[in-house]
Amino acid sequence: MIHRFSNRFLLVFLGLSFSTLAYAADSAQQWLMKINHAARNLDYDGVFVYQHDTQLEAMRIIHKAVNKSSKERLVSLNGAPREVIRDDREVRCYWPDKNSVLVEYRKAGSSGFPAILPERLQDLEKYYGIKLGKEQRIIDRVAQLVIVKPADNFRYGYNLWADKETGLLLKADLLNSNGKILEQFMFTQVNIGGTIPDAALAPAVSTKNMVWYREGGDTRKSPAKPGWTVTNLPEGFMLSARMMRQMPMRNQPVEHLVYTDGLAAVSIFIEKQEKGVKPVKPGTSSMGAVHAYGTNIDDYQITAVGAVPASTVSLIGGSVMPAR
Repeated sequence: MIHRFSNRFLLVFLGLSFSTLAYAADSAQQWLMKINHAARNLDYDGVFVYQHDTQLEAMRIIHKAVNKSSKERLVSLNGAPREVIRDDREVRCYWPDKNSVLVEYRKAGSSGFPAILPERLQDLEKYYGIKLGKEQRIIDRVAQLVIVKPADNFRYGYNLWADKETGLLLKADLLNSNGKILEQFMFTQVNIGGTIPDAALAPAVSTKNMVWYREGGDTRKSPAKPGWTVTNLPEGFMLSARMMRQMPMRNQPVEHLVYTDGLAAVSIFIEKQEKGVKPVKPGTSSMGAVHAYGTNIDDYQITAVGAVPASTVSLIGGSVMPAR
């Protein structure tokens, strides 16, 4: 269940609410929070490139902060035409070539790149080395480098370049434990601040005669009784969310678990096998730096997905069991 529409590049931009921390203003930890704060609270309009495997995608992003929340629109500039419009509540994906619109509620665990949880920032130093690098120039702006190095092979590392003036993330490398670049994002141009009209956040594609697929109801609430649990986790990963979701084009509700170490996150989807639907093929698959692990238990399909190494999703997904 690697998300349709190759949603990895969407993770670059959305941070969590800023939290005041007891760190020096120029510490690496404080810079991580500046990145989250800027992505959430600044108005900006820019073009970025996203490279993974041998593919290079170009996107335009328009982001506007509105009454302590935010709304943004992403438009593909190469390949198949597509647009994504999202706010704090839902994500709408427009696919003109497929004549369809997919509407989903915001998923737990999709809150940022990196998906930093402020309340767990101090714990990160147990699993990552975090330090400042040298200032560099990115798109003619001075940027501060933040280096996040994993302490083991269960997580990725990051090189993050934040705009010195505003904190906006201008460039990011996702690295394996050997320091090899797996994915890379970089703005090629960006305007920070200024007025963004509401019309700029509306889809440019015509939705006339498009088929709409919607997630059924607000499924972000926890189930009354947990049905499943994970019995083997890498050190530092904890359950951060549990919910029941009615996925688009699915008849059965899906139990969704999210485990995170405060930076990396793994989502687990458990769904009843539907008649006429081919069971998930056991084993690991990948799309760029995102890995997925699938298995079957009785008549349930289990899928673990995350921007983490294959060993991590295999360990977590392979230890999913019915809750006792």
